Order: sequence, then structure tokens, then C-alpha cells
Amino acid sequence: MNPNQCRLALRPRGPLEVFDLGLRLVRANAADIAGLVALTVGPPAVLLGGLAWWVEGAPEIVLPLVLLACLPLPAPFAVLTGRLLFAERFPVREVVVDLLRHLPQLAWAWFVQGFVWVIGAATCGAGWLVMHATWLFVEETALLERVGVGRTLRRSFRLASAHPGAALAGTLGRLAITVWFAVVGEAAGHAIVSTVLQLGAPFGSATAGMVTPYMVLGILLAQPVFAIYRLLLYVDVRTRVEGWDLQVRLRAAGLSS
Repeated sequence: MNPNQCRLALRPRGPLEVFDLGLRLVRANAADIAGLVALTVGPPAVLLGGLAWWVEGAPEIVLPLVLLACLPLPAPFAVLTGRLLFAERFPVREVVVDLLRHLPQLAWAWFVQGFVWVIGAATCGAGWLVMHATWLFVEETALLERVGVGRTLRRSFRLASAHPGAALAGTLGRLAITVWFAVVGEAAGHAIVSTVLQLGAPFGSATAGMVTPYMVLGILLAQPVFAIYRLLLYVDVRTRVEGWDLQVRLRAAGLSS
């Protein structure tokens, strides 16, 4: 990290302002993000979309696998966004190399997140809301702070506890972004296939209780957006709680090691 190349004004922001900042970051780095989306979202979207068609959209089969595929998707975009805050470009191959270097920490983070989903399902969503907020930043602490496996949970808990509003905003944001992308993906898919191409509804419809390939694609595409939003929330929390903006300025001035 070169603190002299920080491309973001580090200051406290509200959750909506953070989301707007994320959209601006996507527009400014559309090529890099699109390449990473094609690499990470494309294959599971094709496989799971084909499965949804094969099993006629059975939600009890498709949805658990889609949620499982969502677990690793935010990590590459957390790395890319974190690097783009301090660099004009960060090649996709470097993102892959960085992820491979931290597979043990990532595997632990994914296990924790999977456990959160299981608890959420067992408690009809109530446990998920609390636990997801508590461990919202587990991937950021593992990937960007380079801390050990044991410290990732403690760091995430400390940051979430210091600013519970941001942690809750990130958790509800993930839910809202995923639902919105699923609805838009379903509507756009039917508009293109049924209305423009005049092919009817070959994959069924969500209104009939089916999980369509359009919905699968929408849910998967939501995860990169959430990852960027969560990374910027993480930056905001560290700025508020730990004075990260001052740390970066001191490093840029050569006054801190």
C-alpha cells in the first residue's frame, strides 16, 4: 500500500453515502471489475442456471447451492477494491495470486459465514441477522489486515461492536441488494426472452415458485456489489473507530512506520 496514492477522501460517511461511493468506484473501475465478474460469477451462474432449468426450478435444490456459491464470491472483490483505493489499476491475475496466498484465512472465514447461514436457517433468520452483523468484516480482516486465523473473529467482533449501526447496515444491505438484484434479474430475463425474443417462458417463472436462471444470475451478481459496499463500510468504521485517516496521512508524510 502506498499511502501517497490514496484515491479516497478518508472521512466518516453514512451508510447511504458509502453506497453511493461504491457505485462511483464501480464506474471508475468498470473494466477491472467486469473482468473479475466474468471470471468469478460467470462459471457458477452457468452451472447453477443449468441446474435450475434441469430440476425445473425446485427451490429446495437450487437455493442452498446458490447460497453456497455466494460464500466465496465477495472475497475477490474485497481484495480488488482494497487495492484500487491506493492504485490506479490492479490486474485480475494479482487478485487471484493474493487470494491463493491467503486460502487458510479465507477457508476459515467461509466456514464462519456458512455457520452463520446454518444458524440463520435454524432460527428463521433472527440468528442470521445478529451473527452476520457481528462477523461482517471477517474477510476484510483476513485479507487486508493479514492477521492470523484466530484474530479474524476478534477483529471483526471489535469493529462491529464499536460501530453496530454500520454492521447492521451492512447486514441489511446484503439482504436488500440480493433481493433487488434477484427481482431485477428475473424481470430483465423475462423481458429479453419472453418479450424481445418471443420465446415464452422456457425456464418457468418466480411467480410460480420456481428459481429461474435469471434469478440465479441476479443473486450471484449481487455479491460483488455487496462486497464493494462492505469494504467501504469497513474503511468507514476503521476511520471512525481507529483514526485510520490519520494513520494514512502520517504514513504519507513519513511520520509512521
